[in-house]
Amino acid sequence: MSLSSETVRIAIVGGGVAGLSTAYYLQKHCPGPLSIDIFEKKAALGGNAETVLVDLGDRVDADGPNRAYLRWADLGVNDVNLATYHLLKQVMDDIGYLQNMKPLQDTTSYFSGDGSLALTDDSALTTGVTDPRFSVAGADDGLLGLLIAVVHRAAIDLLPDITPDYTVGEFFQRCIETPQQMLAAAALQLKVHVDWSDPALPPCLQRVRDDIYYPRISAMYFADERGPQVMPLLAPFEYYQLQEGGVAPDRRYFDMGAQTWLEALASWLTAGHRRDAAVRLHTDAAVHVTVNPGQVTLAREGLPDATFDLCVMATHADDAARIVAFGDGVAAAGAQLRQVLESIDYTFGYAVCHTYDGVMPPSRNIWRTYNVLKRSRADSVFPYRMSYVCPLHQNDPVNPPYNQAGLPQFFVSLVDDLNRIPVDTMLDRVQGTGRVHPRLFAALPRATQRSLQHEAVRGGYHPAEYGRAHPMGSRLAGKAWTMFKHNVLDAACYRAQHAIAAYNQATAVAFSSAGKVQCPLLFAGGWTNGAGLQEQCLQQSRQLVMWLGMASEATEPAADTGSAVA
Repeated sequence: MSLSSETVRIAIVGGGVAGLSTAYYLQKHCPGPLSIDIFEKKAALGGNAETVLVDLGDRVDADGPNRAYLRWADLGVNDVNLATYHLLKQVMDDIGYLQNMKPLQDTTSYFSGDGSLALTDDSALTTGVTDPRFSVAGADDGLLGLLIAVVHRAAIDLLPDITPDYTVGEFFQRCIETPQQMLAAAALQLKVHVDWSDPALPPCLQRVRDDIYYPRISAMYFADERGPQVMPLLAPFEYYQLQEGGVAPDRRYFDMGAQTWLEALASWLTAGHRRDAAVRLHTDAAVHVTVNPGQVTLAREGLPDATFDLCVMATHADDAARIVAFGDGVAAAGAQLRQVLESIDYTFGYAVCHTYDGVMPPSRNIWRTYNVLKRSRADSVFPYRMSYVCPLHQNDPVNPPYNQAGLPQFFVSLVDDLNRIPVDTMLDRVQGTGRVHPRLFAALPRATQRSLQHEAVRGGYHPAEYGRAHPMGSRLAGKAWTMFKHNVLDAACYRAQHAIAAYNQATAVAFSSAGKVQCPLLFAGGWTNGAGLQEQCLQQSRQLVMWLGMASEATEPAADTGSAVA
């Protein structure tokens, strides 16, 4: 089958950023003709993206009668770094969404529940108050901040030369035992002086590990619950390089929620920019996929089966393993792929919007956008935990309507157990539109709008699908919470990423050459590339299209005005 003369029918399973961006790059770069169908099992787009509206009471001021004080919050994906997210920035600019990315207040606190650790990193603070008594930069007479920078640089410099078997624990132990050997080159790069004979050096390096990096790594969504010391050094530091890197990091949040970005991309895709590369989006569309030689069949309950030339699984690995079956003609390839998919481990957690300050630093003076808890030495497992101060994440100090004393604080916490947040402090999702100002309603994601209008819009993940008991039962009805999941970025995951990249490349190149391939299945999604950050999902999507040989800078889309939303 020739890619340039016959219509290629492509199915994309998964309506998150990976699936949508795969369709985007196909539509932008493939000379076609194409027919692209995206299938999302939920009514809302984005697996780990969910935007809620919560009610914090009535606002009383001199401007008029009391009015509802409603705020939105993201329960999941909530920010990016435009200094390093080059593909994301380019796509957002192309579809007219970039102006919706607003600067957040990029500050962090490190704390322990007993108050013995209380440090803040305000190095990127632009509007607000910083207290030198708690500054990381000034701790230990300035040595702690200096060593954090040197250790960080040394780890980043190692990334090209290490394998996933080189662990975080091994790196820090070597830094503590042989600091000059491990860190001198980084100190030279940074042009800082370190007295390698200083007896304060080893204990301060232990503090860099125990008070800063181990808590930070345990607060990552892809963390290994066995503890940060067993994780590949690649995992956190590749993440840092992208999410927090750049000469001047440019951390942004999605104004009115991350789902507005996914909905904007979906609208652009289905707006009919290419009459020869139509994209149709099917939501509430759970599918089962059967792969046979040269074709893929998608089955949906109550609808006729649909056959495609190529299918891209832009889902989690465990979901792909559950819904894909392989026919006799591709059984051997299927067994190998299933082995890769089943090698990926997953963790589950909960995001909840609340007002409980028991998960925050004991001192309100060090509450920051990101609040990182140092775990107890008695802990045997280290599940993902993190708490955000939403008014700081949404940068209230530079937003006049919210930059006022007396407005309530509210948080989003990512926890392994919802019992960590008292139910009476969990905020309620707004029900109905009676208290919602029309301007606020119009700015919200469509999925949130539909929820307010009492539609059953399913977002996030549901415990029963994964054999997990529903937490707390009916007590959570109407509360602002969701379940999320993510793969563990361990050495096994890196090996699976390497294997699936080799498979994707061989399959895509063969399909491009012949227009048909024995096992016409490709894989995208967060588990296939690094930590699954949005930029990494776009990198993977773009790479698939490049391997397919569909890139053509000379291709100009044919204009059309039709819509194709199913």
